[in-house]
Amino acid sequence: MKSTGDFQISVIVPVFNAEKQLRACLDALLAQTFGSYELILVNNASRDRSPDICREYQARRPDRVTVLDEPDQGVSYARNRGLDAASGQWIAFCDADDQPEPEWLARLHANAIRENADLSCCAFRDISPDGEQIRTNFPLPEHRLLMDGAEEVRRRFLLPLLAGAPHVHGYLFASLFRRDRIKQGMVRFTPGVSMKEDELFYMDYLCLTERIIAEAVPLYRYIRGEESATALHRHSSDLRREKNWCCYTDARLQIFRKHGLARLFPDQERELAFRMYTHRVQAICCDPGETFRQKMKKLRAAAQCARQDRPATRCISGRIFLLALFHCRVLLPLLCALKRRRDRKQRSRP
Repeated sequence: MKSTGDFQISVIVPVFNAEKQLRACLDALLAQTFGSYELILVNNASRDRSPDICREYQARRPDRVTVLDEPDQGVSYARNRGLDAASGQWIAFCDADDQPEPEWLARLHANAIRENADLSCCAFRDISPDGEQIRTNFPLPEHRLLMDGAEEVRRRFLLPLLAGAPHVHGYLFASLFRRDRIKQGMVRFTPGVSMKEDELFYMDYLCLTERIIAEAVPLYRYIRGEESATALHRHSSDLRREKNWCCYTDARLQIFRKHGLARLFPDQERELAFRMYTHRVQAICCDPGETFRQKMKKLRAAAQCARQDRPATRCISGRIFLLALFHCRVLLPLLCALKRRRDRKQRSRP
């Protein structure tokens, strides 16, 4: 039986109906050249043969593989359970349909130790479902290999990520995190968020980070799938999608305030509040189960909260939205319908 603290790295793998890709993933994980790591497989109430495959690999490597059977409460819950069970000094995350390169853990760990870093990152290959490489992604701007100091981390990584800048990415699987920082900062995954939940964890962790080392060599194969959370999110209903975005934008603003960043960056706080209210209003307006009168009542309550948060934006369409929210709420269902139509066209583009 494994004793707590025996491992340098705990690798957390949420598993949900992944039988088609799971063996390839686990084979890649067990082929890691790094020696001191454990695999925590969190079976999220899978309805295919994934639980049997997990047990098979646990029987093959009981010294390394732990299987947790949990109810289906989403990927955020599964990853939190994995964090609760982890004993390693470092935490890595792997998706059950991906394939890390053999040197993935070894190089991330060596870089972290050499540079005394709080976060160690790498590039990764973006692979299509048919096995073709789409591109190589790097998490940081300008392929900068080292960020030193909390101020630089915030300016060059955290704030652009919070703002949704396209040149930075918060990919869990391309990173190695210090477990003591996670525990001290009470960094957790946000329940109810099924899209971009990894970015929320990343943002929360970056607020505690003072030194980042990044490896420009791709060490992970991210394999896209039609049944991935991203693909399902694209085709989900307007209401479900907006509810997810409501949870996401609210959590993002709370992280900003939790770490005292509102004091330092008040304009950014008001922009984050604006984005939260746009999705909150969208969720109200696209709910088919609500009458017009009920929607107006909820929009009035949203406007009262917004006056306290003082959301602001520089874009013209955003200012029109705020004017409608505060002074002419009967226009909001129409404005939201136009926005949803535009968003559907963008999602339908190849």
